[in-house]
Amino acid sequence: MNKTVLGTIFCRGFGGALALGISSTPALAQNNAELYGHLNYGFIVADDGDTTTSEFADNSNAVSRFGVRYSMPVGQGTFKFNFETALGLAGSSDWSQINDPEFLEWERTDIRKVDFSYEGSFGKVYLGQGSMASDGITGSDFSGTDGIATSAVADVGGGFHFSDGMVDGSEPTVKSVFSDFDGGRLGRVRYDTPALANGALTLSAAVGENILAEGVDDTVYDLGLVYNGDAGDIQYSARIGSEWTDFDGGGSANSVFGSVAVLHKPTGLNGKIAAGRRDSDASAVDSDYLYTKIGKRDFSWFAWGNTHLSADFFWANDSRLGGDDGFAWGLQATQEIDTYNAELYFAYRQYQYEEPGLDYQDIDIFMVAARWNF
Repeated sequence: MNKTVLGTIFCRGFGGALALGISSTPALAQNNAELYGHLNYGFIVADDGDTTTSEFADNSNAVSRFGVRYSMPVGQGTFKFNFETALGLAGSSDWSQINDPEFLEWERTDIRKVDFSYEGSFGKVYLGQGSMASDGITGSDFSGTDGIATSAVADVGGGFHFSDGMVDGSEPTVKSVFSDFDGGRLGRVRYDTPALANGALTLSAAVGENILAEGVDDTVYDLGLVYNGDAGDIQYSARIGSEWTDFDGGGSANSVFGSVAVLHKPTGLNGKIAAGRRDSDASAVDSDYLYTKIGKRDFSWFAWGNTHLSADFFWANDSRLGGDDGFAWGLQATQEIDTYNAELYFAYRQYQYEEPGLDYQDIDIFMVAARWNF
């Protein structure tokens, strides 16, 4: 599927959706619009074993953003529109020892959503730029610290190079070693089933392309299955997804990944496991990983709001080369500030990487950040 065909589908779908909304004037009195967003900025310090880099940066775990949601009843269902964009601030995954990005440089790839949807008894259909079916599959998490630490461990420090004594830019980066394979946001057509199993289970499917970046014409197909449950004192979430990519230049890749999270509500004890495997005939290796997280939430130490603590661990195998190994571990804390609808984040993480015959120095990263939601 090329961009021209996909673009035609989107344009016709957008036009039809807008026409449907305009023709339903009696429903306009019942419409709903909401502005939302957050600022999520912090300070990062990275030590690669030879040099120390410190910078102010946007928190790439949840980039600063602005959006608008609009909904209105149409027929027997609900029509919705969602526009959302990142602000274009240099993020914690952009900096490195040799890369000093502009403080503010908005590009069209910062557009997160231009999303039209219609939901009824048949389920929900999406059309436009937005989440694929497998976006968020590895994101089940009850820790309360997911604003600073997720299975996407490269969101803080992902651009930094592992050092073997000197960094010239040819060395592997953190994000080239550590990936959770989670689905992304693309220009897509997506379908979600109605809630099944007493509202706990949803199955999603999508097909899409990157319509925002130049020169990327790969076609992506994916599936996502989400099950959320509550059994008295135990709350849990289980998710599994699969993604297939047909590369425009030839070849393909497929990934299977998932996550399970559990919370014991009386004590606040929680845990998470995520794992995945990616097979590609466009590269020489097939990769896999395992991620775990443990935590305790809802400490009432301060009058400002609850405090949440966690620790996590990531094992990566064959991520760049056959026989290579990556390991990362971290400690995190979130302090809620209820009066201002805000959170303070504190995190430390160490990344380790070795290739056959070559052992790089560890990278230690500290980040302090604050998020204000509006």
